[in-house]
Amino acid sequence: METPKARFWNVWWTLTMISAALTLVALALEAFGVLDDVGLAASLAGLLLSVIFGLSASTRSSLAEFRGEVLPRLDQMTDRLDRIVAILDERLPRPTV
Repeated sequence: METPKARFWNVWWTLTMISAALTLVALALEAFGVLDDVGLAASLAGLLLSVIFGLSASTRSSLAEFRGEVLPRLDQMTDRLDRIVAILDERLPRPTV
């Protein structure tokens, strides 16, 4: 039975959610006329930050999964291929010149 792998806290997802929430607040304040033109700039900046943080978060999550799932399987494949080559070397006749 496999042991469950340790989960990590991805700070980039947290920053994505915070910037998205602040963007919505700035957008709401802009809609009510509280922030005037500053609200529009804050909303655009928040949207840009949300996209950047989201891309960073998804990249980090993907790399963590790649390291945890794919790399060990590649190592197993390498071991198996080495065994196959060793068996072929034993069983196939040597070329004569």
